[in-house]
Amino acid sequence: MNMVQQINKLESRFAQAQIDNGRRVAEEVVAHLLDCSPLAIYQQSFPENKEVELDQMVKRIEAHEPLQYVVGTVDFRGLEIHCDSRALIPRPETEALVEEILQAPIWKNTPRIADIGTGSGCIILTLANEHPNAHFFAVDLSPDALELAKENAQRLQLDQKINWKCSSLLDDFAPESLDLVVANLPYISTADWEMLDPSVLQFEPRTALDSGPSGMELIEILLQQATRVLVPNGMIFLEFGYDQGSAVQHALEKNGYQNICIKTDLAGHPRIAIANVKGNKKMGAPIC
Repeated sequence: MNMVQQINKLESRFAQAQIDNGRRVAEEVVAHLLDCSPLAIYQQSFPENKEVELDQMVKRIEAHEPLQYVVGTVDFRGLEIHCDSRALIPRPETEALVEEILQAPIWKNTPRIADIGTGSGCIILTLANEHPNAHFFAVDLSPDALELAKENAQRLQLDQKINWKCSSLLDDFAPESLDLVVANLPYISTADWEMLDPSVLQFEPRTALDSGPSGMELIEILLQQATRVLVPNGMIFLEFGYDQGSAVQHALEKNGYQNICIKTDLAGHPRIAIANVKGNKKMGAPIC
């Protein structure tokens, strides 16, 4: 069986299992097994000694397990992040959040940065890779998620640059001890969580998705805590749900944040919030 026939066969199996973008998924799985790019698979034949492993992976995908868990990695801004059911799969919207942080004015000094709800560690590891001289803290309430983040840090040789905290939000930080807080917290309401696609509902950790009845519970607590923990004029960066822009704006205003900027994702939905806590000097508002 040549490669085109192999991909066609897999695409047919995925179609029967109602897997979206079956051909792309087939190409990604084969590329992973052959350790090459999806485009390069058509330049070679599929080896017979990989057939059993391929079938095992295909069966997992047919059961709606996410492709990223099946192959075990995801590319995040050029870093290979290992992912499994211990943490949420890194998504493109979070890459945009990181881009915003990298453009912030804080890097002129040696900032103290905390990633709250670090999960796989994709945010804090990308920042540490770009700016190794800053002080970084990775925080997660889940010991399993924090262990995954540590494993990723070790693979990327960044583990010595991160301070690890297994705790809730900003509970373990002293007043005015941070210059920047970034968080991609659970922001889905319980009712919406119950309606998610099976690939998310059955495989990704609920604690990384379900915030409670409104979806805003954890964000609101974090915003209150950050006004104490951030230095004057310190910055906060948040990722939130596509329909939460107004609620996040209101929560920021209620807690006295300044220079509030709500940015949209590639689909045009509000997705990222940037703001400063009150300070004794004016700072330029983020460019929206």
